[in-house]
Amino acid sequence: MKRLHLFLGTTITILLLFVSATVIFAGTYRSPAKDTTCDGTNCSNGFGVYVQASGSPGGGPCQPTWVGYIGWDLSGETRTWQSASLKLTAYNVTGGQPPFTFKIYPANNDTWTEDGADPGYDSNTELASAVDDLTDNVVEFASDALGNYFLNKKGGMATIAVVMTDGCGAVSGTAQFEDREGSGGNAANEPDLVFWTGPVVNSTPTAVEMKSIRVEDNTPVSTNWPMIAGLFALGTAVLVGLGYGLRRSKQS
Repeated sequence: MKRLHLFLGTTITILLLFVSATVIFAGTYRSPAKDTTCDGTNCSNGFGVYVQASGSPGGGPCQPTWVGYIGWDLSGETRTWQSASLKLTAYNVTGGQPPFTFKIYPANNDTWTEDGADPGYDSNTELASAVDDLTDNVVEFASDALGNYFLNKKGGMATIAVVMTDGCGAVSGTAQFEDREGSGGNAANEPDLVFWTGPVVNSTPTAVEMKSIRVEDNTPVSTNWPMIAGLFALGTAVLVGLGYGLRRSKQS
């Protein structure tokens, strides 16, 4: 019975400490600071993150006609990471011939405005790619290159371009992804960027995620120190109570 009490008390304490450590380490998540859709000349903020590629009757390669740009404000960020993952949620998919291939490239500049000129992107520097039929309306990217790109942009703005490169077929293929304003009706499905402390292996990050708490007003969430202190206090109380019980058992 003593061993059972000791086991239960230790297990509870470890779980409480693990939860506390997870809350502390998870930190905060920054929503995109801005997003837009551009046609090579001008940009518009009325489409969500709109991506389109035109096909050809002969089934030739896709030609991007609309590119989605997403920018994050990384000023004030002090931590270090290795890889990054990005989840985009579609609210409208039309045309094309799935599965679709989407690729992420770095934008040529980070000073663009949502209704200004097209910033352009570096098509020779692929940061991540993903192939998906979008039957579940979600496409996810993960790579060390994407993490390194954001790491090099730490302290300022960082912008990526989302491009459809395959799946357009003989007609145009389009995907409208949720933006930070909730163009598809649900801002909770905005572009979800997560940084990871380890590398990506077989398309999956292999370490603890550094940012996963959603903040829709683009301001960091402060750590819930009262809750953490309460968890530690509870864990301490369990240990003290367990020790007292064991001493009483030995005396009786």
